[in-house]
Formats: sequence, structure tokens, C-alpha cells
Amino acid sequence: MEETRKNKKHNITEKLQAVELYKQGLGAKRISSKLSICRKVIDRWLNAYKVKGLSGFNKQSNIRATAEFKQKIVKEVLENHLSYDSVSLIYPVSPTTVYTWVTKVKEHGYSSLMEMKQRGRPPKNMGRPKKKEPETETEKLQAEVEYLRAENAYLKKLRALVEERESRESGRKPKPSNH
Repeated sequence: MEETRKNKKHNITEKLQAVELYKQGLGAKRISSKLSICRKVIDRWLNAYKVKGLSGFNKQSNIRATAEFKQKIVKEVLENHLSYDSVSLIYPVSPTTVYTWVTKVKEHGYSSLMEMKQRGRPPKNMGRPKKKEPETETEKLQAEVEYLRAENAYLKKLRALVEERESRESGRKPKPSNH
């Protein structure tokens, strides 16, 4: 017997194979050893097949669960004593997610389900920070002086470059530039 694999994505062919073996009368343990797939995974597939048929193997869409929805699912587990797998067959939520929510409630109460986590990667700080608008008249004047000085320096440099190019083209020696 081959060693069972952990943390592997299984394709639909493997799931259909397991269902076919189940239809032939094999149990989850025999199917598990025959396909070299963890028995818990086989059990989950067979339960999904028994409840939903082949549509039980379709990928579940990502939902944005509200606190009320989470509470309802956790109550199914805690009050009605349903397993994580059976709840995940009823609602479009993975058993791991159900486990996470139940653990949160056991440790911190139902109010912990209200917390919404930021999804995705945080935005990067791109480039230089945005300039804030000057508020006082003095700040406005200082900003304008700063802008005019920069513009003046740019124009001086541009004039020097133009003179240098013109002198090169005419064959004269360029004047030393004042940097």
C-alpha cells in the first residue's frame, strides 16, 4: 500500500473514481487505500456525493459572510451537535472555516464573529507622499517662492545647454557654465 498524501489538491477524476468504487460496494477505508488518499477526504467526498450528488463536487463560490450568517452556522454546530463536514454540506462554507468560527466563539464569544478582516494585500506606498495644501498666507507665499526659484534654476540650466549646443554647432568655444 502506498503512503497517503497530505495537503494535495485533488482533481475531479479522483473524486469520480472514489464515487465509482463506492457504487461498486467498497467502503471508505478500502477506497482510501486503493487510491492512496486520506480516509477523511474520501469520507468528505462520499458525504458530499450522498447529499448533493455530483454537484457536491463543484467548487463553492466565495461568499462574504455576515456576522448573522456565521452565528447561524456556529449554532448549528454547538446547539444541534452537527459536525463541521455536515454543516459545510448544508451551507456554502468549508469545514475549516466552520471550525475557525466555532473556535473563535468558544474562546471569545459570539461578538468575535463581528470582526471583519481586511481582505487582500495592503496597498503599497507608491512614490513620494502627496503634498499638503498650504494653509496660511505665509505658507502660500513660501510655496510660491520655492516654485519660482526652481523654475528660475531650470530656465538658467536650459539657457546654458542651448548656448552650449549653439556654440558646438558654430565651432566656437563654449563659455564656462556657472553651476
